[in-house]
Formats: sequence, structure tokens, C-alpha cells
Amino acid sequence: MPDPSTPATTSRSTRPGRRARLRYRFDLALSRGPSVVIGWLGLLTLGVIVVAAVVLALVAMSGVNGEDGPLGFGEAMWQAMLRVVDAGSFAGDEGWGTRALSLLITLAGIFIAGSLIGLIASGLDQRIELLRRGRSDVIEHDHTLILGWSPRVPAIVGELVQANESRRRAAVVVLASGDTTEMDETIRAAVPDMRTTRLVCRSGEPWMPQHLQMVNVTGARSIVVIGGEDDGDAGTVKVLLAIRAVQQEAGAHVVAEVRDGEVAGSLRSLFGERLVTVSSDEVVAELTAQACRQRGLSTVFRELLDFDGDEIYFSPFPALVGRTFAECQLCFERAALLGVLLADGRVLLNPPSDLVVGEGDQLIGIAEDDAVFTAASSPVAATTLEVWPSTVHDATRRIVVVGWSALGPRVIAELDEFMAAGTVVEVLVDPDHTVAATVRAEVSVRNVTLEVAELQGGPEFVAAHAARISFHEVILLGARDVPTDEADSRTLLTLLAFRQVRQHEDVGPVRMVAELLDQRHAPLAVATGADDFIVSDELTSLMLAQLSERRELHQVFVDLFDRDGCSIELREALQYCGHQARTFADVVATAASVGHTAIGYRLRRSGDVIVNPPKTAPLSLAVDDEVLVLAPGHG
Repeated sequence: MPDPSTPATTSRSTRPGRRARLRYRFDLALSRGPSVVIGWLGLLTLGVIVVAAVVLALVAMSGVNGEDGPLGFGEAMWQAMLRVVDAGSFAGDEGWGTRALSLLITLAGIFIAGSLIGLIASGLDQRIELLRRGRSDVIEHDHTLILGWSPRVPAIVGELVQANESRRRAAVVVLASGDTTEMDETIRAAVPDMRTTRLVCRSGEPWMPQHLQMVNVTGARSIVVIGGEDDGDAGTVKVLLAIRAVQQEAGAHVVAEVRDGEVAGSLRSLFGERLVTVSSDEVVAELTAQACRQRGLSTVFRELLDFDGDEIYFSPFPALVGRTFAECQLCFERAALLGVLLADGRVLLNPPSDLVVGEGDQLIGIAEDDAVFTAASSPVAATTLEVWPSTVHDATRRIVVVGWSALGPRVIAELDEFMAAGTVVEVLVDPDHTVAATVRAEVSVRNVTLEVAELQGGPEFVAAHAARISFHEVILLGARDVPTDEADSRTLLTLLAFRQVRQHEDVGPVRMVAELLDQRHAPLAVATGADDFIVSDELTSLMLAQLSERRELHQVFVDLFDRDGCSIELREALQYCGHQARTFADVVATAASVGHTAIGYRLRRSGDVIVNPPKTAPLSLAVDDEVLVLAPGHG
């Protein structure tokens, strides 16, 4: 039978000793960071100084610095502190007792205070490294928060800098998983002048709630979620769910880049009106279709999308309540009205001329700056001229699409929505990248006639094949399965080849629309003679930046891009008797008489598009010039 005392003996023998427990606690203190150790070493240093001062004062030692008399406690404290921080302070001491005490104090200072100074320096190094890695908290408020990283971020920041020019203390905060220094340098290389905007970059995972709290997501005025290049919509969904977890109540409105339409619908049902989704492929496809409709329309949409020059503003005008929309149009000298944001939140573009502005309504207009979006007390003088019927053009058109990508089906769908039934769309693909059967399986059309051909050869061969039958427009889609530089180089060479094609004079000039993947190649597209070029990243960046400033703009662009909605068109100046108009106010009044909203004009000889001209400035339009109007849709 075992001895009852054995367990107790075993327990005492396995229990750690005092030294082991002290060592364990010391290790725990070190693991908590230098701040805890600095605190203990500081107290220990203070204890050495106090003990040394008590000994000097109580024993009444003399010979400190060669002085005969004893020291008071305050002076003893001072002398002890000097010997702790400066090893040479006791050189003038006399008497072996005083020298021995001073030596002990100095040795304690060397080991304890030296360690304290080293830890402080180490703590500063760690803090600097933490700042360099971008892990410190952001105390900005009312800022624009960008979550995620892609090549579009510098362009978005550049647009926000322009939008914030009228704000004295604006801030843009970027949170992404990359290196903070690299993100900051990349953005500042693209936007060297930040003007009134502060840029703050932080490194972290945007889908982690604690990292969202680090960048003060609850205090942001708007949030832009950038779609991941690798994980697609899955990364966007995680970020949005993290935002919802942090912001239990309604907070800043969110603009998210989402590729899949079903995912976008599910997210909107979860977030409600707070969330606006943007698909880069849809934006590019819609702008491409608009550019094919009429020469110069892509310039107009780019003017509406960017913050440089004229942009879209919303503002209430109590003085204009009770006036018709036609009267309100002539009350703005330096702004062109587009429509009305009703008090119930609905947007009406090109409303009826006799629509009366009510209480709580806001007017939507294009202006150079919000400071000039002001209304006069009475309309300017204008003459309503005779309205001429529009010239009927042959609806039969042939459009050649060169290349294929995931953007192709959307472009064809937009063309099918806007083009007349007599339109023929011929798609030319390289069988090494895409086969004709794949294109036919991905595309479904109702109005236009689709033809698909497989071609192998250089740009000259492709252009010559397309020219066998007269065509009116050429759309060049950028290749997504090759590097960006190679894709854009191929597009630019094909542009040059098509520029050399000669067709029958009855066809007229061929309109060429090219998709570029890199904004830096845009000047090269101009040199090749492209009528309109669509830069994918640029357009998506502009749209995200615009919607981050005002989410109601989403309704505006949805209406403009919808066949059944309002349509931006360039119509003959002759239709509004523009060749007889003395001022643009005459054109505005004449267009309003037939239910159109005039917002600019295009000079056919130079190709220049003027958006939002002054109402009372002298105007001289030719018969073949065009007026830029908002008109009812094509549905």
C-alpha cells in the first residue's frame, strides 16, 4: 500500500521554484512588448536613485564632487541621478566610502539605465516600422475610403483630388494588402499635385473588421470597393460583408465594382440604397455602343464622367419653385439643366417643358463648378425659332467588330439595343484565340444581323477582308488574354491598317472606335486617327469616382444608357433653326418647344464638341453643325 504522503511529496517536488516563477513572469513581460519592460526598468532606475540619495543623506557622506559638507536629500537625489546617466560624474568624488557608493550607482546606471535607453530606442524603431507598414489608426473624418487595390486606384484618386478642390480639408484613405510605401509612391507618381486633399495609405486586409476600424470606416463620407484582379467578386463580397459587420446602422454610401449581375442584385438587396454597383464591362460596352451611334458622343460622356471641366451637380433652388422646367433652363447663364431630382428620390431627365418645380425638388445641371451653378431671378431673353423636320438617313448600316473578349457579348447586346433593324454586325476573330462557334453561342440578337468569320493574318489582311463589303463603323476590342502592352500595340496597328482602307464615296467617312487597356496609350490612338477610343480602366475609374461623390448619379447614367430612357444625341442644327439663332438661349428655347433639352453643340468642320456654352454669348452655327440634346429614348 502506497504511502499517503507520496502525492503531496510529488506535488511539492514538481511545483516550480521561486526563481523559475520569476523567470516565467519576466518572460511574459518581455513578450508583451518593450513598453512593459521600459516601465519596470524606469521604476528600477528611480529606485536606485532614491536608495542612493537616502544613503547619502542619512549617512551624511562628504566628498561628493570634492565638497566637505553633507548633502540634503534633494541635492543627493540630483547627484545620484547624474551618476546614473553619466559614468564620468563621480570623477571628482573624495573619500573611499563616497567613491564606492558612486561606483555602485554608476554601475547600476550602466546596466539598468543603459538597458532602458536601448529599449526606448528599440521601441521607437518598432513604432517607425509599424508606421512604415501602415498599421497605425486613422483619425480622419468625412473622408473617402478606398478598399482594395488595382491599376484603377491612382486614376480614382486623381478624380477625387479634382472633385475636392472646393473643400479645404479633404482626405482620401486607401486600405489594401500591399506595401504602404509602394502604394503611396504609385499614387503620387500619377497624381503629383494633391492640392487640398490629404492622401493616407494603410496596409491591411479590407475584409477584416479590425482593419476597417483602423481606417475609421464608420466616419467615412463614402466608400469605394475595388474588385480584386484574382478573386473577382468573391473578394468584393467579403469586403461588403465586413463593412456591414462594422456598420450595424446605415452609414456612408458604398460604391462597389461587381462583375456578375446576379451577385450585384443580391448585394443590393442586402444593403439597399446605400450600395451602388458598377460593372466595368457594362460601362465600356455601353460607351462603345454610344460611340458607334454618333461621332463625338464618347467625348460628351467622358466630359460628364470626369471632374475636369464641366460636371453634373444636384442642388435645390427655392426661388425657382413654381416655375416650369423650360423657364428654369433659361435662368442659368453658365449651367445647362439636364432634369429634376424629385422630392421622392426619382430622377427625371429631359422632363416635359411644362413640368413645374415643386418643394423639395432639386435641379440637375452641368456646370464648371458648384460655385457657378446659380440661378438668376428671371429667365434670359430668348426667341423660339421655327422647328424643321429632321433628315431621314438610310438605316442600313454595317459594323465590323475586330477581336473578341469577355466584353464582346456586352458590346453586341448594346448595339442590338440601340441600332436599327437593318444593321449588320460582322465579327472577325482569330481562330487561334476564339472560334466562330463560341461567338455565336455567347451572343443572342433580336434587331441586328450577326455574321462571324474566322481570319488568320496581320492587320492588313483583316482590314482588306473587312473592306470587301462597304462598312460604316469599326470596333476594335482589346485582347484580354495577352499582356496589356501587346494587346494595345495590336489594336493600334489594326487602326492604322483600317485607316488606309478606301471605300465607295457613298459610304462616307468610316468611324473607328478602339478599346485600349492602358490609359497611357491614348495619345498614340489619337495619332493613328481613331475617331473615338475607349479606355477601359479610365472609364471605370471615372464612374467609381463620380458615384462616390453622389450616388444619385447612378440613376442618371442608367437612364442615359437605357434604350427606353433618355438619350443624348447630336442632331442637325437645322432642325432647331440653329443657323438663325443669335445666342444659345434661342437654341435652348426652340429645343424645349419640341420636348428636347439642348446642352451643347458640335462644329462639324473641326469636330469640336462644346458642352454647356453660355446662354447669352453670340452664336454662329452652320447648317451642317449639330446640336447636343437630351431626347426621348429609342424604345
